[in-house]
Amino acid sequence: MYLKTYLRDHHSGSVAGVDGFHRVAEYHSDPEVRTAVARIAQDIEKAQDELEAIMKRFGAKPNAAKDLMAKAGEKVTRMKMNREVTKRSPLSDVVELEALMDAVHAQSRGWQILLQIDGDAGLDRGQLTDLFARARSHETELEELWLKQAPKLLLDDESPQ
Repeated sequence: MYLKTYLRDHHSGSVAGVDGFHRVAEYHSDPEVRTAVARIAQDIEKAQDELEAIMKRFGAKPNAAKDLMAKAGEKVTRMKMNREVTKRSPLSDVVELEALMDAVHAQSRGWQILLQIDGDAGLDRGQLTDLFARARSHETELEELWLKQAPKLLLDDESPQ
């Protein structure tokens, strides 16, 4: 059943996403963002637990190799060149929130598509509806935080092109 593979893939994305959320919650320059992202990270972890319970119902286990590769990929993205070598770039505050929005968007899409097959697959529609609503709420909140970061794009980076 392709559903098992689909669930494993979303689990791998979730594993990487949790690491990204924790990094932003610790290092973002805006205290409001750090607080909000730390709270969202806790909910993402709860959603991951619920995903694992859904996987278990279908006899699917997380794929350790996929999870490891996803975590490694998340770590590689930290090495992007944002014109700063010795300190955190203001651009990181913008780009990392974009990555979190992308992660939560993928999560919400996963819950949404499962809602389309819930009756056929024996899934709990109430649970999926709640997970989908939470993910959409996080998308909206992250977008609001991200838009507040826009002025950082106008900061002078004082480096040659």
